[in-house]
Amino acid sequence: MTRRLLSILTAALVLCSCGSNAGEGVSGETVVARDHVNGRGPQDATGRVELAPERTEADCGRDERSEVSPGTPSPAEKAAAAWCLGTSRLYPETVPAVPKAPRGYVPVQLSHYGRHGSRYITGKGQYEEVARVLDKAAADGMLTPLGEEIHARYIEAMPVFIGRNGELTPLGAKQQQAIARRMVGNFPRLFKGRKRAPARVEAHSTNLERTMLSMLNFEVGLLQAAPSTQVISDAARIEMGIIHQHFPENPKVTPADLQWKGLDAPWRPDFDRWCETVLNWREFCGSLFKDADYICSLSDPVLFERTYFIVAQSLISSPAGECGMLGAFSENELHSLGKLENYTFYVEKSRWPGGNRRGCFLSEVVLGDIIDKVPQDIADGTRVRLRFGHDGCIMALLAMMKMEGWDAEIDDPGEAWKVWDASRIPMACNLQFVIFAPRSKASSPAAEDLLVMMMLNEEPLTLNIPAVKDYYYRWTDFVAYCNPLLEEARAALAENR
Repeated sequence: MTRRLLSILTAALVLCSCGSNAGEGVSGETVVARDHVNGRGPQDATGRVELAPERTEADCGRDERSEVSPGTPSPAEKAAAAWCLGTSRLYPETVPAVPKAPRGYVPVQLSHYGRHGSRYITGKGQYEEVARVLDKAAADGMLTPLGEEIHARYIEAMPVFIGRNGELTPLGAKQQQAIARRMVGNFPRLFKGRKRAPARVEAHSTNLERTMLSMLNFEVGLLQAAPSTQVISDAARIEMGIIHQHFPENPKVTPADLQWKGLDAPWRPDFDRWCETVLNWREFCGSLFKDADYICSLSDPVLFERTYFIVAQSLISSPAGECGMLGAFSENELHSLGKLENYTFYVEKSRWPGGNRRGCFLSEVVLGDIIDKVPQDIADGTRVRLRFGHDGCIMALLAMMKMEGWDAEIDDPGEAWKVWDASRIPMACNLQFVIFAPRSKASSPAAEDLLVMMMLNEEPLTLNIPAVKDYYYRWTDFVAYCNPLLEEARAALAENR
């Protein structure tokens, strides 16, 4: 790895505080936040990853989101370095201001879908597998100086994360609390009671520990900012197939759908062969071991590199930090590794012509629930509806809706990284559908009175319909745009059962 890239990665993962102080998560552990820059992937028009040029002293301080001092990697550089982290990318600490609504309009309802916050690795045994290989290499005297340094730091840190597979990290708790507080700050009217009745918020989560704790921490943040809010939350199994469209609880999910996203999926042999052509395991292993071929006596070299990278990705969300593990990769190898997640998610969740697109079309249940619940919630006084799920759920929903950057249909999934950017779905990623009405009709607006603004990670999205102003669209136009997509998905699901 070049010294320049290593400094950029270090800056992208450096410890910092959110606001002024680190907070406490529901887990009770001290929460440490890490800096990150929001935005799309770093590809240029040709699909290559590019680092921004050096900034001059005159350029410094002009970025809208952060103060940049001379010699500090710019936000664009840090985003480029973090692109390889994919869905393990950390949620941005700084987000832009919400664009002003058209004159006379006020928020009346907000429908949310959020990914759980930063978590520990989900795969069982992956922490231990990396430790096993490094331990054996150390015992055999086969580690390079870099390998020895990484081994020592990794083994020292293991008690922090071992045995916690899939659990929410303290940082994940803090992310959710911060997003919730900003939601109250952005739309305070939604959290003000009326006629002595508190504002009502309803929250639902999948029944995994990390999503339930994400929901709980989000509610903590809401109540910190709006203490009188009435919050009703649940993780009932009956809701699972609505929040997670790929769960067996969704009656439209078939055994073939479950296999498609499993380790025995029919597309995985092609993916494994592709990994062998894309990854340079000798270069990677040569940075850790005195003889790159030594790994062949301990593990499949490509599988070990992929496992090592997944562990390194996950550690940036943990209190241990990434232990310097990313320093084992060159710039080119990080770029290659960044392609892997885009391949798999593209095949599973997109409109890929080579698949049956069911992973994408199953999202009709999520979009249908959002559209159906908005008028109901406005009528019964539910100001905010929260849903807590997972990264693939959001990607599939965006693909089904043909949203910007998620509507690509290319034949070769090995090229998916050029059009499909998994790093736009970081830890704690969230979609917010904010509904507005004229102030004079806010108590009982008709559908034609409503406007909608859709945000991904608190940044407004452009929809494929005429805007009333900036990112504000008529709710009726939005529903009319979505209805043919829902019909397309439902017809395809019925046909391919």
